[in-house]
Amino acid sequence: MRHPVSPFSFARAIFVSFFLGFFAAAAQAGPVEDAVSQIRVRYHEIESAALRSEVLTFEATDGPESGTLTRYYRGPELVKAALSYSLGDHGGADESFYYIQGQLCFVFAASSSWRFTGRTMANGEEETIDESVEQRIYFHEGKVIRDLRKVVPVPSGQNPAPLLKAADNQPFTDPDTEARVWRWGMGLPGLGSAQQALALFR
Repeated sequence: MRHPVSPFSFARAIFVSFFLGFFAAAAQAGPVEDAVSQIRVRYHEIESAALRSEVLTFEATDGPESGTLTRYYRGPELVKAALSYSLGDHGGADESFYYIQGQLCFVFAASSSWRFTGRTMANGEEETIDESVEQRIYFHEGKVIRDLRKVVPVPSGQNPAPLLKAADNQPFTDPDTEARVWRWGMGLPGLGSAQQALALFR
């Protein structure tokens, strides 16, 4: 004979499920927050340190790719690689890669682009607007643990810096960029020539 389930028992089951789910999520969030905090400490240590640097310049003869790779060392250890590149009309970016004991831990990427708004200006030309983008990707043991992005429209002639500073970072998922910056970040320490740097874009 089946017995009816009391409202109290059902409510208790819902509460227990919620309680267990909440603590499972909290337990998972704990290690991520710890890793992110350690990466931020590492970032500030690197940015405030006096580092030795070396610069590699590259420019394609058969394409629009050009830029510089600046690698920063504390003693013999590579701690940061700053890649600034242009792809001609296809855009470009400034991307900084940070390392802990040879492993990529953080990437900060800043880029800008323009697009048509769909409106026509008084002079008859199509109106455009610039967009500035910042992306922050955190890695731990080779896996993405946080990806944050902010995008701001920049009116013509206006400095994007204060607009970006005022904008909030938003959680983001971008598997293609995450895979690409991991691949580049792990390859940058070993680049020895301009040809090898240009191979990143081919």
